[in-house]
Amino acid sequence: MRTFTKTYPNPEAMCRALAHHQWIGHANPDVRIPQVLHVRPTEIDFEHIEGRHGGPDDLMALASLLGHQHATAYTRQLRAAPLDTPHTHRTVTIAGFTAGRRERLQQLLASGTVPEPALTSEAADDWLERAATMPAAFYKDANPRNFLITDADVAVIDFDSLTLAPFGYDLAKLVVSTAMTTGPLPEDTIRRAVDSYNHHPRQRGLPGCSWREFAAWCEFHHVLTTPYLGTNGYRFSWHTARPTWTTDILRHLDKESAP
Repeated sequence: MRTFTKTYPNPEAMCRALAHHQWIGHANPDVRIPQVLHVRPTEIDFEHIEGRHGGPDDLMALASLLGHQHATAYTRQLRAAPLDTPHTHRTVTIAGFTAGRRERLQQLLASGTVPEPALTSEAADDWLERAATMPAAFYKDANPRNFLITDADVAVIDFDSLTLAPFGYDLAKLVVSTAMTTGPLPEDTIRRAVDSYNHHPRQRGLPGCSWREFAAWCEFHHVLTTPYLGTNGYRFSWHTARPTWTTDILRHLDKESAP
């Protein structure tokens, strides 16, 4: 069997990725992930999966997959999980949503290096407080390079990052990182991606992700991903690619929907 070897900076990072892989397998048993074949102190040999990375034309399918993953994980494991504290399942502990994010957001917003952020430090803090009361899904860094699209299905790859997150947070990462990779996306494509995602939690009586929440999480990712602009395939800043309604909806408290 062909393999793909992922190298980690230290044994602790390797063990975290292995634990995240195990958790995803339990939380989403019907979603394809590569098998782990061999483990060494700083390396994991995964099953090689032949496929291509996601792109703008795949956004609806990937958004739907994320919605399914998050709704299933909530039903199977995260129903009682508070978003602002670590969650342990068997031997795997997943970091809470605020862990590390608050400090990093405040640091980057204070630095003046983020172009045209639509959230102030105070507004970002408010959103973190709101998130603590929301149903728990997870964040696994859903950038388009962390999916492999095959002739038969879509495989989810890369298990370095895993935290609790509100519904829609990783969807926002998918949209922002796709736009940062390929350029501005048609507004209708973004709207349909959000609808495709929300279909799954709403089928289970969950609120899904509102338009205002989606806009806020996009701004979180704008701030947190700006340091990687010019690397990892990120060629466009979100502030040049985001639809105007995402900033409008954050400014006007009486506005609840995308145009």
